[in-house]
Amino acid sequence: MNTQQFPSAKPLTERIAALEALLVEHKAQDVVKLDISKQSGGGLADCLIVLTATSPRHARALADAIAKAAHAEHSSYMHVEGYQLGEWVLVDLHDIIVSIFLETTRALYRLEDLWKELPPREEDLHA
Repeated sequence: MNTQQFPSAKPLTERIAALEALLVEHKAQDVVKLDISKQSGGGLADCLIVLTATSPRHARALADAIAKAAHAEHSSYMHVEGYQLGEWVLVDLHDIIVSIFLETTRALYRLEDLWKELPPREEDLHA
């Protein structure tokens, strides 16, 4: 899968809402959206979206749909990992990270639980 970068054309909240609608349309399951801006300090991303795909083929189709939408909206599209295997496909949209899991892989890593448990960065507490 090719990766390309485009400048963000819409505000973050609009892009997240559009992405959520796209995921629902493409039958993503158990979609969880997390604001990780305080934990990552904006260095990693502002939003993490975790979801379940029903098969590796479904995971790749979701990643393809995200990439196509990012290209159409001229949004940041940085990188994809895990596409070939399809058990955990990570799509990096610069300020939004989408993790597409198969159900068993998601249960194993519990990624959203890890992010929920992280406290805000120390400098954010004193700001």
